[in-house]
Amino acid sequence: MGASIKVWLRFLWQNKFNISWKYIPRAFAITLVTALFTPLIIYEHLRFNRKVRRTEIKEPPVFIMGHWRTGTTHLQNLLLLDDKYGYLDLVEATFPHLMLGSYKFIAAVMKPLIPATRPMDNMSMTAATPQEHEFAIVDLCLLSPQSGLFFPDNRDSYLRFGTFEEASEEEINEWKENLMFYLKKLTYKEKGKPLLLKNPLDTYRIKLLLELFPDAKFINIYRNPYKVFFSTVKLHKTNTHLFWLQKPDYELYDFILDLYVEIYDKFYKDFDLIPKEQIIEIKYEDLIANPLDELSKIYNYLNLGDFEQVKNKVETYLYSLNDYKVGNYEISKKDKELIYSRWNETIDRWGYEKP
Repeated sequence: MGASIKVWLRFLWQNKFNISWKYIPRAFAITLVTALFTPLIIYEHLRFNRKVRRTEIKEPPVFIMGHWRTGTTHLQNLLLLDDKYGYLDLVEATFPHLMLGSYKFIAAVMKPLIPATRPMDNMSMTAATPQEHEFAIVDLCLLSPQSGLFFPDNRDSYLRFGTFEEASEEEINEWKENLMFYLKKLTYKEKGKPLLLKNPLDTYRIKLLLELFPDAKFINIYRNPYKVFFSTVKLHKTNTHLFWLQKPDYELYDFILDLYVEIYDKFYKDFDLIPKEQIIEIKYEDLIANPLDELSKIYNYLNLGDFEQVKNKVETYLYSLNDYKVGNYEISKKDKELIYSRWNETIDRWGYEKP
């Protein structure tokens, strides 16, 4: 619902208006909202676009990398306790065309619709909760694998906008222009603060991100792949139906197994493109066991400033999470054998157990 009416109609045209009968009310609601918000979008463009284009991103962003369910959200929440960073929230991710001129109005409209906790892991959720900029990219230009969530029959044509290796030069440039404009817009709103960004799909876009931000810093967080697999299955089963305009017809396990391999194959293929002082890898289990030590290591290695200045905030935040329970999964030997047969390269690389 955060797209412009132009992008929404383009999306429908790309997919030949092939909407399942069950989801026609959903499509109608999107059409209605995008049409009604058009005057607000025009107002924002006229008032702010020139200012946004003149905005400079003076400090390189910090990108948190990692597959879904590897702890990227937890790590971002910890690092954002340092208030020198800017970030995007739920309103800015969902309504990128309206994040400057109509923020308060959109936040008020969204407030009663936002669940108290995320359905896949019960983490608290508000309009100010940090989000991924991939959702904004879908609304701005559709050049994202996430677009395939809406039209699963056409999913493969959108998956190429992960690595962009099979995309045209025109599509690559359009993606770059939209991402840069959006991050300038966010920088303008955050009054020039350096941006701390989390987006799992960026994990296999290292080359493209370095072309835009040669001095960017990267934190790759990884987690026990066996648990990541089942947590990702739960994510799909609890969340993806919220996007559907068609009922999907593909094998979920195979999709998750294949995409994980593609993401990390590309990540480690391009890993050496990153100057060594700009990338650090951490283990989720180490972050949970020794959060202060791991955060201090990140600060020191990437030269992010003095961790001691935010240490007390981190300790208070961690204390508030004492009652939070991480999901637990019964993983059979057969499950482990299946996962290892497909994900053995990362399992061996990171030192997790073989079945």
